Amino acid sequence: MKKPFNISTPDSKITEILHKNFPHLLLNMKKILIFTSFLAVLTLITPTACYYDNEVEQYGTTVCDTVALSYSIHIHPIIKANCVSCHTPGGQQSSSPMNTFEQVKPYATSREIVQRIRGDGQPLMPPAGAMSSCDQEKIAAWVNAGSPNN
Repeated sequence: MKKPFNISTPDSKITEILHKNFPHLLLNMKKILIFTSFLAVLTLITPTACYYDNEVEQYGTTVCDTVALSYSIHIHPIIKANCVSCHTPGGQQSSSPMNTFEQVKPYATSREIVQRIRGDGQPLMPPAGAMSSCDQEKIAAWVNAGSPNN
């Protein structure tokens, strides 16, 4: 019966025992060590998969569709997202609410809404910063089309 080695056995003694009793295991361990070392080096020298994608490079430029705009589908969501927080009863601009088409229509008819969102001779709206150029183009196209309630 083989006598088990104890923890205090010196490393060289353990290696000797392994060589005698498990030569194939040591060979496999060497292969594993070489393989893991190779993988470690390969990981260090290859570029990482982390890449800061640029939307324009990936998908190309997006076209802003300004044809056949609908107030309820296209314009109202833009106004709701950018204007209604102030232009509502109880808001900073409660005297000029923009919750409904009827409330927005006078600003469209006078083109004031277009001047405000572009900052043309008027203070820029929204004051937090300009809305996207596409949203500006959509509102301008809607106003140029006569600001229909559709």
